[in-house]
Amino acid sequence: MACINLNLDVDVNSCLSGLWASRRLGRPKSAIEELKKEMAILKAKRDDVNNQIIAAEREGKIPTNEVTQWLRDVEILEGKVAHEQDFQTMSCSSCSCINQICGTSSQTQEAGDSNTGSRRESSNCCSINRRRATEKLGEANKLMSQASQLDPIVTVGPPEPTAMLPISDQPPVGIESYVEDIVGYVDSGKGDIIGIYGMGGVGKTTMLKSIQQYYLLKHTRFDCVIWVVASKDCQLKRFQMNIAKSLRLLTLQENDDEHICGDKLFSYLKNRKCLLLLDDIWEHVDLQLLGMSHSTTERGQQQQQQLRKVVVFTTRSETVCAQMKAKKEIKVKCLDPVQAWQLFEENSNKDVLSSDAGIMFIAEELAKECADLPLSLIIVARAMSGKKSWEAWKEALHHIRDQHEWTTIGLPKDSLVMYNAFKLSYDSLDNDSIRECLLYCALWPEDYEIDIFSELIPCWIGCGVIHVNVMNEAFAKGCLHLEALLAASLLEQYSNSYFSQNDPKVKMHDVIRDMALLMVSRLEGNKKKWIVKAGIGLSDLPRKEEWQEAERASFMKNKIISLQEYEACTFSKLSMLILRDNRLETIPQSLFASMPHLTYLDLNSCGITELPREICSLTELQYLNLSCNFIRRLLLGFCCLCKLEYLLLRQNSLQIVPNGMISNLLMLKWLHIREIYPICEWWWDELTCFKGCQQLSVGININATTDNIERLNMLPSNVSIWELVLNGKNISKLPNYDLGTPQWGCRVSDHLETMYIVDIGLERLVLAACMGRESSFRCLKRLYFQSLQLLEEISLNRVRLDHLRELYIYDCPRLKDVSWVLQLPSLNFLEIIGCETMKELISEVGNSNSITSSSIRIRTLLLRYMPNLNRIANRPLYFPYLEDVLVIGCPKVNKLPFGAEILKNRLKRIYGLQDWWNNLAWDNKNIKDSLAPYFRPVPRRQ
Repeated sequence: MACINLNLDVDVNSCLSGLWASRRLGRPKSAIEELKKEMAILKAKRDDVNNQIIAAEREGKIPTNEVTQWLRDVEILEGKVAHEQDFQTMSCSSCSCINQICGTSSQTQEAGDSNTGSRRESSNCCSINRRRATEKLGEANKLMSQASQLDPIVTVGPPEPTAMLPISDQPPVGIESYVEDIVGYVDSGKGDIIGIYGMGGVGKTTMLKSIQQYYLLKHTRFDCVIWVVASKDCQLKRFQMNIAKSLRLLTLQENDDEHICGDKLFSYLKNRKCLLLLDDIWEHVDLQLLGMSHSTTERGQQQQQQLRKVVVFTTRSETVCAQMKAKKEIKVKCLDPVQAWQLFEENSNKDVLSSDAGIMFIAEELAKECADLPLSLIIVARAMSGKKSWEAWKEALHHIRDQHEWTTIGLPKDSLVMYNAFKLSYDSLDNDSIRECLLYCALWPEDYEIDIFSELIPCWIGCGVIHVNVMNEAFAKGCLHLEALLAASLLEQYSNSYFSQNDPKVKMHDVIRDMALLMVSRLEGNKKKWIVKAGIGLSDLPRKEEWQEAERASFMKNKIISLQEYEACTFSKLSMLILRDNRLETIPQSLFASMPHLTYLDLNSCGITELPREICSLTELQYLNLSCNFIRRLLLGFCCLCKLEYLLLRQNSLQIVPNGMISNLLMLKWLHIREIYPICEWWWDELTCFKGCQQLSVGININATTDNIERLNMLPSNVSIWELVLNGKNISKLPNYDLGTPQWGCRVSDHLETMYIVDIGLERLVLAACMGRESSFRCLKRLYFQSLQLLEEISLNRVRLDHLRELYIYDCPRLKDVSWVLQLPSLNFLEIIGCETMKELISEVGNSNSITSSSIRIRTLLLRYMPNLNRIANRPLYFPYLEDVLVIGCPKVNKLPFGAEILKNRLKRIYGLQDWWNNLAWDNKNIKDSLAPYFRPVPRRQ
């Protein structure tokens, strides 16, 4: 008979002691867990209070002493709890409380005897932990109860002048070593002013951007990381306002003098650790007046170190470094020959280089001609990327060595290399149209971020560089030209914070801008054909002698309030005048009589309330931009502008338009009347009676009623809607409303490129077509849903949005999901903000089940401030084209809808708060390790 041997030699007292110890272990654990939960809530409350304080400080307010003490108490408690957790970990790991819950099968009586002391130690450890956790829990509860009584903000007047002490005097191989050196120096605390100098195009700005990125990610080092571009002729007041803008500080006013602005900046920054990055300064800047100084109330080196102010600047001049009293000066040198060839090769077509030994030899010679200057190397390499014949490369080498054209105008030798490289790239562009587009970019201020769709392409169209009749085609062609300039590195893409596509921008390198202006004003007798005084703080126009012979004049983004009186035909050659972004109180009657051949006039954002009648005498005018002003009526004489092709009136208060004024502009191709509030009905008569001989493209906002949509369908065949805003804000009765039924005719859907649906009180929005018909929307590229407070569902029904590329959903708090995006084959950008109820982005609804993951072409996915969002999809979606992901303010999203397989595709970056990333759930640790290099922590809002 088989027997089972049981070891019954067990000390009953030992077992009971172990059981008692296990019970006592449970009690402190529950107290500790409760403390952790309470501390998490307390920290969240502390963050909320800090955010209130920061927002209020930007309005000139300060926290009360009570709340300052409360924040200090929370910080002290947080330190105690952290120390307590360390004690618990150490004490529990050193005692035998875990093993004493039950003995092992091999325990002997002797072992049991020897463990008696350990049990006592365990009992004492658990008792201490329980008592300490309970004490801290009581403190946390007390602080939470106090929080509800706090009034964190009090209002104060302008900051009093404060005594200030000056700051203590104290990336590939070419750039990385410099960046490491500077970061190491800053982190060491040896000095607080660092100057980076070197010739234009050598990579100084690239270095500064790398430093900025480093400290944005290491956000615990500085409270504020501020980036300001200086450029030539930059005034101190502009520096101050740009810093305030970067900080979102609202207290600085345009009419404040420099010392008041300095006091306000100092008041805001004095209790913060700050890093100020100044790019491209040309002369000494008073850092005290930028708020970068220490208070006399600060005492001791430790406090100075805690509230450290660091400035890193770039300049072309070593003298400026001395004037700024830089503790550390770094000269950025050109690359060595090996690095130079590596950079040239990286920006070339390697297949072409390797196809012919003769081409390879000439390429090496071309790289040498670039004198190891990074910008020159990149521009020349990109210019030659499309050249496949030996003859083309040989001609390029001859071209870049021909210095006659440049030496005749006295260029300094160190600039000659850069300008020769630029001229080669300029001449290598495909056609004169693209070359002209590049030159027109120089009309904007130095280092200015030019908005592509509201500024740049409209300028190209208005100047006649792009010749097409329909706006869809014009903007498409403009995008192609822009793509060519970006590919040649003659323009650079400027990215708004975290991939927002709303207003894509480009920048022109200051060296390239200098070259473009040189070509139109100093070469081959072209002197003063263009005069560009943009963004330099002008309060008046230059003397007429300075620009009397000019053909193009740009005075945008200055402080011009009044204009002079001029005699008739003073500027007889002037065809283009840009005055946008000034503050014109009046326009003298004689101004337009002095420039009778004007074809292009930009008065955008000039504060104009009314126009002089003399503007109607500009009979050659083809482009007129009056957007973003306060104009309430148009003049009857506008119909005399018989050659006008482009009339931009968006963001005005236009209420009175004389009957027939617009409808009789026979050459009109583009009418932009979007964002005119209050919405008036004059548009209907003007568009239905339009007599023009061109196809008129219209950007318009209308009250979102069925009648108005049917009106759009009744427009004549020579009028098409290009941009449309359907606004329901002022509609008391909800329309019976489908966005795809027969009320949408070809006048609307066939040319519509951008549509906004705003403030409409609907619970369900159906993009639908009637039976037997599909709605086209063949040109629709951008679709916005904004402030739809009641909307719960959006769906498609027989509507094809095959070319929709960008979808924006803002502030739709009841929207449940956006599963219908899986039916958009061309969608590459999706941004959703403030949809508070949404729990998952893509659900198994409708016919989305039939969509495979391979058909999802989204490249950029941005999710912000959706507190209830749990997941992106309820099934794996692999997003084969996904490049960028951003998740902010979505604390419940604890898992991404893809795994490490995404790395085989195109993933570049995952953005989010560090805490969010740390708390993500993964199927296994290897996935997180694989994706970790792609994560970019986003700093918390300042």
